[in-house]
Amino acid sequence: MIKTNLALLQLMKELSEGEHTKSAITLRHLDVKQKLIMQDQTLQNVYIIKSGVIKCFMTEENEKDYILDFLGEGELLGEIEAIRHKTAGCTVEAITPLTVYALTSTQFRHFLETIPAFNMAVLEQLVNRVMRISEKASRHQLYTLAEILPQLLNTLESQQINFTKQDLSEYLGISVRSLNRMLKDTGHTAI
Repeated sequence: MIKTNLALLQLMKELSEGEHTKSAITLRHLDVKQKLIMQDQTLQNVYIIKSGVIKCFMTEENEKDYILDFLGEGELLGEIEAIRHKTAGCTVEAITPLTVYALTSTQFRHFLETIPAFNMAVLEQLVNRVMRISEKASRHQLYTLAEILPQLLNTLESQQINFTKQDLSEYLGISVRSLNRMLKDTGHTAI
């Protein structure tokens, strides 16, 4: 459920210590519930998660939030906006203490053009993200929420992660009330 990219994390560690690249990379620390990116914001930076977990969510016109993904170490944030020169498509909020590597959008594009390993790692990241989104959409089309929920709860348990019912309901695209009913029906009493 929480996606990571350890290859990109290792590459960022090397770049942040490299003689010619370390000055282009800064670290930023955030507390729980602090927002790194706001939907519709113009971004100046691209971020790679060094440690911690974030949630990416969109706020719809009806003011309801829909969680797109939970991301962890090595995951990339703001790259689409930097490449397309567009405002942020979603909000990114820390759900654990968070440390990110920060690059200006200009520096990010420069790394893409001049460091083949960085370019390939970003390309792989984008391809993997498209695949995950497609798989999630397929799962939601092929299975009922009653079938998806136990799998999701097992994943959370195996990763030793606790999310709020609000987060889970926003990830599934249902109300907390519906989630509570489903938890009761499947025999789960608590999250």
